[in-house]
Amino acid sequence: MKKALLIVYGVIFLALILLSIFGMMSLGEFSLSTLVSTVFSAIYLTGLWGYTFGKKIWTAVIWRRFFYLLCFGTIVTFLIGTLAVGGQQAIEAIIGLVISIPLVYCLYQYSKGEQSYWLNTEENLKGRILSDLMANNKSELELELEKEHGSSKALIKVSMEDDEYTVRITRLNGDSEDSFKNTFANLGHLAIFIEQYTFIKISDFERKYA
Repeated sequence: MKKALLIVYGVIFLALILLSIFGMMSLGEFSLSTLVSTVFSAIYLTGLWGYTFGKKIWTAVIWRRFFYLLCFGTIVTFLIGTLAVGGQQAIEAIIGLVISIPLVYCLYQYSKGEQSYWLNTEENLKGRILSDLMANNKSELELELEKEHGSSKALIKVSMEDDEYTVRITRLNGDSEDSFKNTFANLGHLAIFIEQYTFIKISDFERKYA
């Protein structure tokens, strides 16, 4: 249902862009600023398409910058239309703001780095392994693993809290102890975090719980 609504919204947004371009050309008012605006609108629609179908286009960082640019442009256009001009332009500015809100939301969600489509195939596979192991370990709803490597030891606990995944890491090296935790919306990113900050691999969890 959500995807269908976004597709309908994208078609309407594209139709409004094309009607605006046609109107400008009919009146002989098509200018460089109109061309730039059209290019950015096409980019935003590309982001909407990527979010709707869960496709990886460019990077999350790039889309977060376009999100900020869209917010800035939307606010400036709204303020100019309502404060500096008024009248019919004010009504158009309000309508434009309402129409842009879903696009702003979608670009914000699309630019979140924890979305699964920003991970490569291997990282997504490791996330799915952790997800399957947690699903099979229903009695505790968490995974726990301790491993030694020479004089070092690491203890990891993975659990789900408030619809987010939490990892608690304790690292021991001689007399020193280092403990910290982090939360993730996606298990793929959690897997990356574990392997980045410890010598424990996801395959170690798989051997213990599979």
